[in-house]
Amino acid sequence: MKMKKWLAVSLTALAVTAGGMAVQADSLTLSGGEVLDMGSSVSVYPGERSFFGSQLHDWLMEPDAAVTVEKALEGASVFPKDKDYSKELSEMAVSILRTGKVYQVRASANDTFYQGMMVSLSVSDSDMLKLALYGKTALADKDAAESSAGTEKKESLDKALDLLHGAVAVDEHSHWEDRKSDQGLAYRTADAKLSLTKNGFMIPLYVKGIITREEGKTVYTVFAADQASGNYFRPFLDKALKEAKK
Repeated sequence: MKMKKWLAVSLTALAVTAGGMAVQADSLTLSGGEVLDMGSSVSVYPGERSFFGSQLHDWLMEPDAAVTVEKALEGASVFPKDKDYSKELSEMAVSILRTGKVYQVRASANDTFYQGMMVSLSVSDSDMLKLALYGKTALADKDAAESSAGTEKKESLDKALDLLHGAVAVDEHSHWEDRKSDQGLAYRTADAKLSLTKNGFMIPLYVKGIITREEGKTVYTVFAADQASGNYFRPFLDKALKEAKK
């Protein structure tokens, strides 16, 4: 009897736990605090619990994470030595990544498994201005370097562009639309179908972008999946955005 009671209690606890996980798993929270309810037929798993996501999460929490990024930027010579923004840019990049939310979205229907990844980042207005400044500096220095390097440098750049040419094709895309959820949350969204082709190998992708604006910051969210999964999840995403709340 005791064994039967123990098994009954254990199974009941397991069922409650599983039920609780199912209720929580169908909603996700973006980097700005926006909540999207994906519905009961879609499961959402936090990225930091995945194999690669957990390693990235643990690394971002390390005190010297910015130092690692800084060394990488210095090794790549992104900025000239007299205008080295590597340290500041590295600290900012790690700070932005720490605000990030990563999810895997899964569903099964008609004997088919669908899955996609969602990444959400929050960027402050001050960081946005810094990124614009760094971008202009890097482009200006690149143009100057190409001018001084001569024909050999230009030929190398042309070869690199030739390798990338035709690798990404936009099969279909929408225009950015300004919308507002039933709860009053304003957002912009657009989606596209892409084809990545290299050496005859092709990967069809679906990408959906979501932009929300908060006081002093902008939240950028991207959902990516194969095109079949994208077609399946698109109505769920649109419905979740229409009902999104803060």
